[in-house]
Amino acid sequence: MTTIQSGAGRISLAVISGLMLVAAHPPIGVGLMAWFAFVPFFFAIDGVSVRVAALLGCISGFVFYLGDVYWVVNSMYYYGHVPLWTSVPVMALLAAYLALYTGAFAWLVSTVGKGRPLSSLFLIPALWVSLEYLRANMFFLSFPWSLLGYTQFNWTHIIQVVDVTGVYGLSYLVMMVNVALCRWVGLKVERHGQKPFIETGVAAILLVLTVIYGFFAIDKVDEVLSRVSPVKVSVAQGAIDQGVKWDASHRMNTVDIYRELSGKAATQGASLIIWPESAMPFFLGQEVKETAEETRRALGAAKETNTYVLTGAPAYNYNFKTRETSYFNSAYLLSPDGALIGRYDKVHLVPFGEYVPMKNVLWFVKKLTVGAGDFVSGEGAYPIAGFPQGSLGVLICYEAIFPEIASEAVRNGASILVNITNDAWFGRSSAPYQHLEMSALRAVENRRFLLRSANTGISAIVDPAGRIKARTGLFEKTVLTGEAVFIKERLTFYTIYGDVFAYGCVAFGVAGAAIAFGLQRRRAA
Repeated sequence: MTTIQSGAGRISLAVISGLMLVAAHPPIGVGLMAWFAFVPFFFAIDGVSVRVAALLGCISGFVFYLGDVYWVVNSMYYYGHVPLWTSVPVMALLAAYLALYTGAFAWLVSTVGKGRPLSSLFLIPALWVSLEYLRANMFFLSFPWSLLGYTQFNWTHIIQVVDVTGVYGLSYLVMMVNVALCRWVGLKVERHGQKPFIETGVAAILLVLTVIYGFFAIDKVDEVLSRVSPVKVSVAQGAIDQGVKWDASHRMNTVDIYRELSGKAATQGASLIIWPESAMPFFLGQEVKETAEETRRALGAAKETNTYVLTGAPAYNYNFKTRETSYFNSAYLLSPDGALIGRYDKVHLVPFGEYVPMKNVLWFVKKLTVGAGDFVSGEGAYPIAGFPQGSLGVLICYEAIFPEIASEAVRNGASILVNITNDAWFGRSSAPYQHLEMSALRAVENRRFLLRSANTGISAIVDPAGRIKARTGLFEKTVLTGEAVFIKERLTFYTIYGDVFAYGCVAFGVAGAAIAFGLQRRRAA
């Protein structure tokens, strides 16, 4: 067994693991590194008290999240007009909050890792998934960004298992391999130097089975696609600078940019054109005199091109009884005759970006984005009907990183997924790359095409196997045209049952941790 004696050495190992995880995520995206990124981490916490282990876990997590979500400063400083002396500490505070989950993981591992090697091989990944799931579902603090499983997006044959397990299945597998590697090199091996062939073999078998499943799943996807006629679709990327996006004097120019891009898409044969989130920065078709001409031109774009157009725009509802106005971040479907035939209101809003949570308490806090007032949530993930080939399951911006929203849309009848977003907030940081790959996994989970239109990029067309058929660069004004298939009725295990794999991990993790703590108390007594 290898023991690290110095505190500086342990801290260095914790930092190395954090940096390796940064490299495993986009834009560097060396997903292979994730399979052994936790090896230094496990060495760092080996043989120390649970408190020291938790501290080392927090250090490792802080390094990782600092390197992975640094783009928060870009969003707040450049577009939220928050000074650096405020935005940098806020970003550091977010990284510190997220690091608490890694600290909790280290604390748990330092306890359950002292159990039998084979049982902890299964239990440690379950604890990791449990904490990821908790982080993704912490009310307004929910932040399912940078989950371990997303590092594997470029490994097409590995990611197919998410149509059963969701992204948490990938996280589990990657962590299991990390644990097995640690066993192999001698960490916590209590068998007098005997190598852990059983643990390593189990992890290897599960990895091989996952890859084999991937081959069969991709063949099945290709078979289904071969039996359905594709539809020509386009995603428009207007590259509208965030600094002028909500400037009233720039509204007409914005409309004309998307009319121009739609004209190009129509000449390429598209019958459905997707514009980004809030592509129309005004209340589209809601009898607002100040924007009547802009509305006329926007509706005219669908009529001129004889296509269906899906666009993002704010919306409002006025309640005559309460005399209150509710604002929504919405998506509209325009028909070829220039009529508004469908609308979806965003369900999962960005805290402090689109609304202020706990406003009665945080009355002094203002949301960071310009535009309409505080948004309210829509009624549910209901797809937009009206397009002849099938209904559109719309995911507006941040919603694409919440798998349950996409699955609900498909259960409700969506035969294709559409992600409209405005990633201009992120600038040229790592966030647009991360956002794309997280969004694209929704296609695999639900076996639906995903069309992604991002204001400044990255826009893409993703098939049901997670293969990116076409994509744009950042800050290009362009239109991307390709073929997509509208798939009806065929639902995956994940679409129907959701995160049952994660639920199982939580149950197993809680039970395993409880047993480990109980045994520890008995020994102490």
